[in-house]
This record gives sequence, structure tokens and C-alpha cells, in this order.
Amino acid sequence: MKQNNDQTAAHQAADVVDNVADGIKSAAHSVGGSVRSTAHAVREAAGRAAGAVGESCEEVAQCARDSFDRTRARARAWENSFESSVSDNPKTSLLLAVALGAVIGALWKRK
Repeated sequence: MKQNNDQTAAHQAADVVDNVADGIKSAAHSVGGSVRSTAHAVREAAGRAAGAVGESCEEVAQCARDSFDRTRARARAWENSFESSVSDNPKTSLLLAVALGAVIGALWKRK
């Protein structure tokens, strides 16, 4: 009878171990699913962030190009105005150039 009790206790212990093992497997499966789900969400968020950064960089680059184009247009307009002024008033332009050269020369001698 003691042997029957030992066998019954052994079967009960084995059942408890099996139940614990099943619980561990279930928990591991659940955790694995959560990890996969979280990893997928992180990948999606990183992709969206990278896309937003790329769009922002493109917008900044376009603004820089636009600013450069406006500055270039202003410089060309100033250059054309300067050339027109020099060709319309050659003597005045020459006198101004000589005066400017004298001022720069005087400043240079001071150093």
C-alpha cells in the first residue's frame, strides 16, 4: 500500500511538474509574442522617424537652394547696376576708384 501511495505521490508530483512546465511554456510563448510585437512596433516607429527626418532634410535643402538663388539674383542685379553706373559715369568712377585706393593705401601704411 505504501508503494501505491508512493506511486500516487510520484504521479501527482509529475502532474504538478507537467502543469508548471506547461505554464512556463505558455508564459514563454506569450513573452515571445510580446517581444515580436514590440520589435515590430519599434521598427515601424523607426521607419516613420527616418522618413520624417528625410523629409525635413529635403525641406531644409530646398530652403537653402531658394535662398542661394535669391542671393545670386540680387548679386547679379547689383553687378549690372554697378556696371551700368560705371559705363554711364566713367570719370566719376575713375576718381572714386583712385580715392578709394588712396584711403586703403593710407590705412595699410598705418599698420
